[in-house]
Amino acid sequence: MSQPKRIFQIPLLRSLLLGFLTVIVVACRPQAAAIVPTAIPTLTAVPRSTPLPALPTSVPIGNADNPFRLIVHPNTKPESDKIVTDLETAIEKKTGWVVKIELVETDAAALSALCASTADQPAIAWLTGLGYIAANAKKCGQPQLLVSRGTGKDAATGEIATIVVRRGISALSDIKGRIFCRISNTDLISWVIPSMMMEAAGMDPENDPKTIKEYAEPADLVKAVSSSTCDAAAIPDTLLAELVTDDKTISAKVSSLTSSVAFPYSVLVASSDIPLSIVTDLNDEWVNLSKDRLLNTNVSELLGQSALVPAKIDELQPFLDFAASTKQDFTQLGS
Repeated sequence: MSQPKRIFQIPLLRSLLLGFLTVIVVACRPQAAAIVPTAIPTLTAVPRSTPLPALPTSVPIGNADNPFRLIVHPNTKPESDKIVTDLETAIEKKTGWVVKIELVETDAAALSALCASTADQPAIAWLTGLGYIAANAKKCGQPQLLVSRGTGKDAATGEIATIVVRRGISALSDIKGRIFCRISNTDLISWVIPSMMMEAAGMDPENDPKTIKEYAEPADLVKAVSSSTCDAAAIPDTLLAELVTDDKTISAKVSSLTSSVAFPYSVLVASSDIPLSIVTDLNDEWVNLSKDRLLNTNVSELLGQSALVPAKIDELQPFLDFAASTKQDFTQLGS
């Protein structure tokens, strides 16, 4: 009985083994890869070249649309605009260049306009001596012409200040702790120039004189010094003989101490952007206008000249050297 049972168990075992192997084979069979849809590429527009905007065309200087700017702080306020328009017309007729004369109320405004000039819009300006010092310090242009006043041996291109003192004062440093008199704190001869002279000597003009008094005229200053009301004052050198030297009563009590370099009345300064040939033409025409029988008066109302003469840098150098000796920063003027 035991034999049949064993025979039956063997086939059953084989069946189970065969089923198990079938499961393993199916499980190890490679699976089909998942199908992923291909992304559709985004189309990018191809850049196309487009024409650049046209560059603005520079307007040539010296014509009606872009005239030369001539800046003037007039010696006296013109009575009529015709004075300016007549000069503009005369310059254009003789040179072919259109010039626009602009009158300004201060020397600082003329300096500012000159230093703001460009190659496309250059400027020329008539400046005082102080204005020229600043223009030179800022490198805003070159001197062209000088205003000359007087005739013959009395002709001069600038003003000289002479400091007069009461007897007993022999040096500028002796003014320390004393009374200095002037016309005003803006007067060129009686204060601006002597204060620069003090600075060049290492003094402080605001504090070294113990007291500062003001008078109306140069003659009043001399009288105050002669009476010892003032210890020192500055007057135009051209008045020294009349007010001091030739008056024995005054000269017994007052003497001249020292004199300044000449401060130019007015200097024509041209921007370095203007071609030399054009500057030369304009310089020549200004000289011609100052001699013209009909237009001389127009120029004189603006500049107060007896004549216009060429500016020579070597002749102006002592003036610039004096300015440098004061140690002032003249680049700040007109800013």
